[in-house]
Amino acid sequence: MATGVNNPAVESVLSALTDTQRALFNIVGFKPHLEQARILVCPKQFILVAGGDQAGKSLLASKFALTRLHEVNRSQEDKRPGLYWLVAVDYMKVRAEFRYLVDDFARLGILAEATKRVDPGYIELVDGTRFETKSAKDPRSLAMDSPDGIIVCEAAQIDFESYMRLESRATPRTAWMFMSGTFEGSLGWYPSLARQWAYGTAEHQSFTLPSPSNIHLYPQGLNDPKLVRLKTITSDSFWLERIMGIPCPPKGLV
Repeated sequence: MATGVNNPAVESVLSALTDTQRALFNIVGFKPHLEQARILVCPKQFILVAGGDQAGKSLLASKFALTRLHEVNRSQEDKRPGLYWLVAVDYMKVRAEFRYLVDDFARLGILAEATKRVDPGYIELVDGTRFETKSAKDPRSLAMDSPDGIIVCEAAQIDFESYMRLESRATPRTAWMFMSGTFEGSLGWYPSLARQWAYGTAEHQSFTLPSPSNIHLYPQGLNDPKLVRLKTITSDSFWLERIMGIPCPPKGLV
């Protein structure tokens, strides 16, 4: 299903994609809106997306994986197929991303096999590339292998130790890591990184993906009647954190 409309600003941002990447999006029927496009073209190694509820974070994560699928850091002697992880606090939290990827690979004609279950589960492509699901409940389970890319689903729900283990697993192959999630409060490691990376570093960048950007659920954006009503009945902190993807720590705390 297309997820955007023709927009000169979007097309300008998407010009940073390669012809191959744009062709992949056309085949799977994905048309990003402006906020998604800015994230998809970011070339940095570590990406953090602070999203609002139902902002399309899972869909975006799967499409980000498509844009990076060709980026496998191998020596000429190393012919191993690509390895990617889908990680969450528990297996069930990776279901949406898993299903989006299965559907996209099937449309592209490169799907060889995919498990029906995700606890654990895997996707295998015709060239041997694998996507494996991982649970962060036991950080020791994240100690095997070194993937080429990592998608962290509902990242705010994993603990800091698990995040640091994922950073260490990304190091050997200079793997990319895409983290997305809705704030579970505005204190802790995830909102802290969102603030630190907002202006970018050589390797890190954070973005916000507010709920109003999901034009399928909210065709009128911030002026959509559903959101106008919600804003009137929720607190400022709830609105900023859960809808706009902006951390809102208690006054006097950072």
